[in-house]
Amino acid sequence: MKNVRSPLASIALNLLGWPLGIWLGYQAGKSLLEASASFSGNAWLNLAGIAVSLGLSVLGLRWSLARSEDESATKRSLSQLVSIIVFIFVIYAMLEFGNLGMNLGAALIEPLGSFGFIGNFLYQSGDILRTVTPALSALIAGGVVSSGLGRWGQTLSERLPIGAARVVNAVLAALAGAMLFVGGAQLLNWLYQIDDPFYVWTLPAVLGAAGGLALALFNQPKASLPIGLTVYYVTRTIVNAVRSVEAVIMAIVFVIFVGIGPFAGVMALGLHTIASLVKLYSEQVESILAGPIEAIESTGANRLQTIVYAVIPQIIPPYISYTMYRWDINVRMSTIIGITGGGGIGFLLVQNINLLDYNAASTQMIAIAIVVSIMDYVSSALRERVV
Repeated sequence: MKNVRSPLASIALNLLGWPLGIWLGYQAGKSLLEASASFSGNAWLNLAGIAVSLGLSVLGLRWSLARSEDESATKRSLSQLVSIIVFIFVIYAMLEFGNLGMNLGAALIEPLGSFGFIGNFLYQSGDILRTVTPALSALIAGGVVSSGLGRWGQTLSERLPIGAARVVNAVLAALAGAMLFVGGAQLLNWLYQIDDPFYVWTLPAVLGAAGGLALALFNQPKASLPIGLTVYYVTRTIVNAVRSVEAVIMAIVFVIFVGIGPFAGVMALGLHTIASLVKLYSEQVESILAGPIEAIESTGANRLQTIVYAVIPQIIPPYISYTMYRWDINVRMSTIIGITGGGGIGFLLVQNINLLDYNAASTQMIAIAIVVSIMDYVSSALRERVV
């Protein structure tokens, strides 16, 4: 990642591709959500939709990967089209998984009686999956469009003469700078409710365009910028800043934002977990062996095939181990998060202590100890079996 360098045109088109891709992906996700709603009430149709979508996705992905070495432009275009179709099928399968969870959960709540919370959990999980799938589709599409435009910018920088490349760099850099500054201004406007078009649209656009134009003019037209190093340090700085705040403090902050309840606890644990796992995952990727990568590349494999066959097999076992270990930590942390107002058994425990109901409090403490012990043994057994 640190060694990645790109010309200014590629970087600018990368940045401009994100909002375009996010909009296209969100619209596609909404359309698929509406299409899946037609079969949302029948679990058998949900299962059929999942099976067909995943089956076609696997076939399309295998075909696309098998033909990725072909140098024919027609074959490459066809492979990219198949990849887009695979993406649509995967998103549709996720929506059908959500429908299936909601149907099964609704059907199990009453028959399970005292264990009806399991059905409610399935229902809520399915509902959440349906809700977040359009957003996930938008993020994936944003990355794909950004990557495609970035490759196009790389091609432009290599083929255009110096004079034309300087003009293209200036235009694209000005647009990208204006977009970044306007996006930051909109975020500040959302926080502080400025609501002045001059300060949230005009001034940021002018400043961003001027900054991008200056960067394009003072940079060599075909020179490559260390974008990999920049992204690496910016990402690590953000992750370290988030990770430095304890989950308990995050829970207190989220309780102020969204109120007392499990949602605040989930947000606190989720954010802290993401920051911690990103740190562990990135260090694992940086420490992989170079031998398998060189062996795969020597056979003529492209970057995607190198990642699939040389990088992923090395990182999956530690990724599973880190994820299970963090899962074990979150089970223990959830009690403390609940005490701060994040919901769950910890919130009930502190309520019973304040009410001097020590019988109920002691029962809950014993239940917490039993759950933690069981989770420790289960996570240890899973790590030994998988890793």
